[in-house]
Amino acid sequence: MKHYDVAVVGGGPAGAATARELSRQGVRVALLERERLPRYKTCGGGLVHRALRYGELDASTVAERVCNSAALYLHDIGKRFTARSDFPLIALTMRDRLDYQLVEMATAAGAELLTSCRVTGLEQDGGPVRLVTEYGALTADYLVAADGALGEVAKLAGWQDDRHMIPALEYELPVEDHVMERFAHEPRFDVGTIPLGYAWVFPKASHLSVGVLSVQRGARALREHFERYLSLLGIPLDARATRHGYVIPVRPRSRLLARGRILLVGDAAGLADPVTAEGISFALKSGLLAARAVAEGGGDVAAAYNAAVLRELYPELKTGRFLAHLVYRRPMLRSALFRAAGQRLTNALTHVFRGEYGYHDIPARAFRKLVP
Repeated sequence: MKHYDVAVVGGGPAGAATARELSRQGVRVALLERERLPRYKTCGGGLVHRALRYGELDASTVAERVCNSAALYLHDIGKRFTARSDFPLIALTMRDRLDYQLVEMATAAGAELLTSCRVTGLEQDGGPVRLVTEYGALTADYLVAADGALGEVAKLAGWQDDRHMIPALEYELPVEDHVMERFAHEPRFDVGTIPLGYAWVFPKASHLSVGVLSVQRGARALREHFERYLSLLGIPLDARATRHGYVIPVRPRSRLLARGRILLVGDAAGLADPVTAEGISFALKSGLLAARAVAEGGGDVAAAYNAAVLRELYPELKTGRFLAHLVYRRPMLRSALFRAAGQRLTNALTHVFRGEYGYHDIPARAFRKLVP
């Protein structure tokens, strides 16, 4: 039975970032991925600048398109606002490409990659964690669960699942050249077309990623909303399109995200952005925090990680949930706010996505000119 300092389960952004940082510290890491890489992963693939920074990623190598602007449409007030940046604001990627590059960075740093390796059980008795996989057992001093929204490790470890999971539906949609030209230059977000949610178009190299989501748990009729959205934009539904449904955890587990020798990161912890449902930024950030806690946490790694999450992630998530409530569940208030300060709000969101400040700064920066 092979032993490691740390076993990281999941080869997505959270797991790869954790493995990369720990390996750089000389920690012996096993990175377990249930599928063979590269593999398709359902995701819009919009990498905002803060994610590029956390992942140490070069937008020109990981992205199919790089955009310095994005469009926000408020359909209930008939307004369009533009988020602009003088450097890449959103890089549009495919997750097979992104995850493979992040995992390569981890293995280059020294992590041992075990692919097609599904975890089927775990045992913990105060000492090293014992993992049972399809290819045998291994032990590790610490276990990092980075196996996504539907991963099994947290359940196997006894965590209650009270994350708020919202549904999304996305199509990878081939289009004719004249249609691609209309949408190729910037991603767009449409609010006011989907009840309690939004829709998006992300241009990729040879197709569009088009999707809809609702912040209401268990929302139905997403396909009907999607078809109406396509009709609104004048995009034909090509027979070659592939459809993918998935869930996004926009509220973390209510109990601590680490206990004993096990730490939860990324979607397994429930750390997606509540406003946009973008999960890659906080997945990467939580992986970095987990790695730091293991490398520097001393005698109580779980306490070090929980403290870091409470200090560096939870304030943003709490403010983000409040803003998401205003945007999606209070349409009349949303309309009034964007009529009064729509471009300033958009500018403030741009700075958040660039990682220059947080959601808690938005009210002061967007409305200071309106206050006597």
